[in-house]
Amino acid sequence: MPSVTLLPTERKIEVPSGTLLFDAACRAGLPVSSSCSAAEVCGKCVMRVIEGTENLTPVSDHELKLLNRDKRLSNERISCMARIQGDCSVTTGYW
Repeated sequence: MPSVTLLPTERKIEVPSGTLLFDAACRAGLPVSSSCSAAEVCGKCVMRVIEGTENLTPVSDHELKLLNRDKRLSNERISCMARIQGDCSVTTGYW
């Protein structure tokens, strides 16, 4: 089972493959910024991938549109769109 480490809290949880980053953070008891409740609209739930980018699902056209709209960095993902397929570490500016 893949694990995700949520930095800087150092919380590490195992999740089933295919779990959204958004859901993993919520399961770990951490807040996730969102005004659309993970409906893939607002883009506020962005997380920066520290390690394991290759262990997330590829960026979809819709996610890329939101990332470009908000001028996000290349290592940032919209957490309600990125699914965990292997071990990774992520962070946000508000943990």
